[in-house]
Amino acid sequence: MAAIDVSVEIEIAAAPADIAAVMFDPQREPEWMKEVTGVEIIDPALTPGARVRRRANVMGQEIGWTTEVEAVHFPHVLTLRVVDAPVVGTISYQIQRSPGGSTVRIRNVGESKKFGFLPSGLIAGPMKSALSANLERLKTIVEGSAPTDLRPHTESR
Repeated sequence: MAAIDVSVEIEIAAAPADIAAVMFDPQREPEWMKEVTGVEIIDPALTPGARVRRRANVMGQEIGWTTEVEAVHFPHVLTLRVVDAPVVGTISYQIQRSPGGSTVRIRNVGESKKFGFLPSGLIAGPMKSALSANLERLKTIVEGSAPTDLRPHTESR
């Protein structure tokens, strides 16, 4: 199996709670995760052990996977254990306050069961690009609804 460890981060001009309200809500994932085509909440509470089933289109293939909440410290950390998926392991969402709002990170660590014959770089590269694009979409959504005191200030002339 190919080992994968991919991290991406972005600065978002919003408070951690405003970001987590979107990022930690599985029903909102199709808004900011391009690949996610459907979400089935199995256990509705955001507590350890809660499960969510997702469907996605990745490289033209329909796939599904289930996550279980491993740890949650709203609004700063959500760690999910990925089970029954082409890539099993953990996904960690981290949100930390920064001078411009918040630094947001996603880290995927795991092993590819379905694509284990491929070198990890051929999996990690596209995964990193997809995660970066997803964070850009998240930024657009959150900054569009962030309080004006956390948005970047621009001067008009």
